[in-house]
Formats: sequence, C-alpha cells, structure tokens
Amino acid sequence: MAWQKKLKNRTLRLQQRVVRSMAALETAEEVSLLSRAGVDQSILVAMPSEANDNFASALKNVSKIIKQSFFALVICAITSMAAGFSLAEMSHLLALYPGLIVLVPGAIDMRGTIFGTFGARLGTSLHTGEISPPIANSGPLRQQMGGVAVQVLSVSMILALVVKGFGLAIGLDIMSVYDLVLISVTSSIFSGFILLGFTLLVIEKSFRKGWDPDNISIPFITVAGDVITIPILFGTAIFVSALSDSATRIATFFFVFITTSAAVYGIGSKHQVARRIVRQSMPVLIIATLFSTVAGLFMGIYEEMLVAFSTVLLLIPVFNAVGGNLGGILSSRLTSAYHLGMIRMESGLERETKVNFGCTLALAAFLFPTLGILGYVVSRAFGMDALGFGDLLTICLVAGLFTTVLTIIVTYFFTRFFVRVGFDPDNVTIPMITSVMDVLGTASLIVATIAIVSA
Repeated sequence: MAWQKKLKNRTLRLQQRVVRSMAALETAEEVSLLSRAGVDQSILVAMPSEANDNFASALKNVSKIIKQSFFALVICAITSMAAGFSLAEMSHLLALYPGLIVLVPGAIDMRGTIFGTFGARLGTSLHTGEISPPIANSGPLRQQMGGVAVQVLSVSMILALVVKGFGLAIGLDIMSVYDLVLISVTSSIFSGFILLGFTLLVIEKSFRKGWDPDNISIPFITVAGDVITIPILFGTAIFVSALSDSATRIATFFFVFITTSAAVYGIGSKHQVARRIVRQSMPVLIIATLFSTVAGLFMGIYEEMLVAFSTVLLLIPVFNAVGGNLGGILSSRLTSAYHLGMIRMESGLERETKVNFGCTLALAAFLFPTLGILGYVVSRAFGMDALGFGDLLTICLVAGLFTTVLTIIVTYFFTRFFVRVGFDPDNVTIPMITSVMDVLGTASLIVATIAIVSA
C-alpha cells in the first residue's frame, strides 16, 4: 500500500541519517583523540559557544574568555612588575657578571615555556578525561613530570652554551662557559622545583572551581617563573662567583654528565608519554632557546640605554610575559578546540578561531596601555629614571598592538603546522610562540623607545 511504502522510505532515510551521524561522530572522536565522555565533561568549561551555536552564546563565550583571561593577565602584569623591578634594581650588578643580561630572557622564557606547556598539557588532559582530580594520583602525570625534568636540565645546559657562543660571535664580554653552565643549570633546578608544585596547584584548583585552565593557567605559571627566575639567577651568580675555579669546573662536569644521561634516558624511555614529550619538544625548545638568546643579545647591545632608562628595563619582562601569555592562551584554546573536534585546522578560518582572535586583540588593547600606566607609577614611586607619561603610554600601545598582531599570526600558523605534521600542539607550539614573542617584544620595545627618545 502507498502509506506503507511511504513509511518504509521515511524509515530508510532516517536510518541513513543515523548511520551518517554515527560515522561523523566516530571520525570526530578519532581526530580529536578523546572519548565522548571527555567531550561531555569539558564542553561546558572549554567551549560554551559551540554547545548552542548562536550569536548570544558566542557573545557569552567571548565575555567568559575576556573576563577570565583579563583578570588573570592583569594580576600577572602587576606581579611581573616584581620581576622587572628586581631586574632594574639589580642592574648595577650586571657589570660584575658580564653576559648575565644575555642569559636573562632565555632563562625567563625557559621557565615559562616548559611549565606553561606542562600546564597546557594538563589542561587538555583534564578536558579529555585522561587525567581527573586528584591529579597527583595519575600515572600519565608522573610520565609528564619525567619529561619536564629532562627538559629543564637539557635546555638550561643548551642555553648556557648558546649564550656563550652568540656572545663571542658578536664580540660581547661574556663570563666563562663553566660559570654560565653552573649558573644556568643550578638556577633552573631550584626554579623548577618551585614551579612544578605551583603548576599542579593552579591546574587542579582552577578545574575544581569550574574555570577553564586554558584561560588562566599559562599567565599564572609564566608570571611565577618571571618572579622567581631573576632573584634566583642573580643569587646563583653571586654563589658561583664565590667558588674556586676547580670547584666550578668539577660541578660543571657533574651537571654535564647528569644532563646528558637524563636526555638519553628521556629519548629512549619505555614510557610513551615521557618519550613523546622529550622527542617532540626538544628540537622546538632548542630553536626557542636560539630566539630567546637573540632577545638577550638585543638587551646586551643596548645595556647602557636600558640602565639609563630603567623604566624600560623594568617593563621588558612584563611586556614579554604579557605578549607570550596572549599567544599561550590563544594556542591553548585552539589546541583544546582541535582535540575536542570543534575546529579542523583546514583551509579558511572557522568561527571559533575568529572569536579567539578577536578576544586576543581586545585583551591587548586594554592590557598594554595598562602596562604603560603601571610602569610609570612604579618608576615614579621608586625614583627610577623614567620617560614622560605620554611617551611611555605611546611606546607600550604601539609596540604592544604590533606584537599582538604578530602573535596571532604566529600562533595560528604554528598550531596549524604542528597539527598537520602529526605533533601534539601542546608539546611544541607554546615554546615557539613565547620565544618568538621575546625577540619581537624586546626589539619592538627597544626600537619604539629609541624612536621616542630621539624624536
């Protein structure tokens, strides 16, 4: 009968739709590398605009990103002033330890990069359900911690050698390679223990409170690295300078042996997570170290000007931290969205990607003028050599927006590239972004200062 045939056709079409939907779901799950339960758990935290695909929910998502990230970034900017202040106040010691200023950007970048990336991986693992609170009892977490330990030792050793090599290449006065290695590795170990505990605390607490770790973890982790790095670096330099030459050389050879052994173990580890972290991240971290050292060379070349205008020296760690944090937040959100199957990283910009771009620009438009105001207030309060208020505000706004646009471009294409070559973006993207932003941020701030001063 006609009605039976019609009903049969409708049933057939419905079955075909169900089959197509299930196939699409399976494909999405395969691409995003997580279970359905992971999506259900994380979607309300990470990407609420996609749960209800309309303009109102998109605005709600933008508001959530800006509120959480702006709050975190402002706190971090204020806190980072402590790092910049300590650098400015200790600037008279730079003459006693030639080349230490070249080591500063790389040391700061390494702390924020390694532990910011560690935080991003933990955030993604929480979203996907691979790790759940309490995270201290997780096997994958212990493997990630092993990978981080290898990174800390290896990169600090490489950083010291790169600083020495680059310094000699351009004719800068640099301390001995033994002193550099001992200062770099020792300060990294002390900083690493502190940042490891801090990272675990921030990630677990934010997730338990219903905050998206992608929005707040990287700024807090990197600013903690900024604050503790400079005092520990100068303190280690003072300690190493008090050692005899023979003690310095013995300690250096010991650290070389430990670092080499750790790197070999990490590369060939039987633990898949730790091995993947080390193998994928180390080439990128080495490249990042080269970029950070270039930023240090800029500071070394213009050391006299930076000491003369101590407000600019105060702002460099803060400026680079904010620029790197903006890129880190963007990268972390894009990575989580990719793992959740909400963006594909194919041709054309998807709506969720554009929303995150807009949020990054909006945050920058508020943050960098705020840095100028904070820098002026702090410099006046403590009697530092400062530029005029208008000049400082102009420098921060122009240099900040310029670096933010570059941050967005670099972040998107790095994330997309590493996705296409099969690397986990959480392991490799943030190191590249933060190191590139160190160079661009430092250079743009110095160039803008020179332009204003000479005008």
